[in-house]
Amino acid sequence: MPIDIPTATGLVVPEQDFRWDEEDARRYRHAVGQRDGHYGLLPTFAMTAPGAFGVASPDFYHRQPPEIRFPGIRLHLACLLQQEQELWVHAPIPESGTARCRSRVLEIEDRGTAAVLVQRTELVGADGMTLVSGVSRIHARGEGTATGSAARRAVTPVPARPADADVVVRTDDQQAVWYQRCGQNNSLHDNVHTDAAFARAAGLDGPIMQGVCTYGMVCAVLVDTVLDADIARVRAYTGRFTGIVFPGESLRTRIWAGDGEHHYRTTVPERGDRSVLTGVLRTG
Repeated sequence: MPIDIPTATGLVVPEQDFRWDEEDARRYRHAVGQRDGHYGLLPTFAMTAPGAFGVASPDFYHRQPPEIRFPGIRLHLACLLQQEQELWVHAPIPESGTARCRSRVLEIEDRGTAAVLVQRTELVGADGMTLVSGVSRIHARGEGTATGSAARRAVTPVPARPADADVVVRTDDQQAVWYQRCGQNNSLHDNVHTDAAFARAAGLDGPIMQGVCTYGMVCAVLVDTVLDADIARVRAYTGRFTGIVFPGESLRTRIWAGDGEHHYRTTVPERGDRSVLTGVLRTG
């Protein structure tokens, strides 16, 4: 059933509190392959907040499909893919703390065979200061209408010259499981990331990595490679998802340095250097 665009546009997702401690921080670093001994949390840690950078928190999921139900929106989890993610860093995320997650649907893009939900989220600290804000674009297969446009947003091109750095990291067979355990109330069942039967029913060969896990792993690579592991220098981080990753595959990230920004393109060497993520890291 297509999304009711007039009703869904402007939808405010119920606010939720987010609490984390040093163990949560350690678990997240492990899940995104960050080396031990780092100081500070990657801004992508904010994406483990409930109701944060996606359609809804697991707290709002229903046991029977459609799992996500809001006014104007009825979505099946198996039909959803992360398309783009933008993050802006306003203040460092502490090793432990509390925050409130505020989110709303900015618009619905009708793509004909699919719809794209554009959702803005803010993670606001206990002192009222925004820590991280961002915009997520979620691709919902089968939710468009016959009058929608098949046009897609252009992918930001990488520079037409050899990369300044080329880094390969191997994901673990359990990488998606580790990441799934980072979020509050996340289940290892009934999703395409940690439930093999569910993934096959969705038309996949097997469980796939969470797009946000790949996004976090690439952020860690960028910070370590071009910022000497200084997370505090990150001001913004964008990513366009261009393919899927299976746990156990490698991530090859080519990086092009610029004035205050670093373009990157991540591929999977095991599948002919198939592109999976591309974007920009901006620094201050």
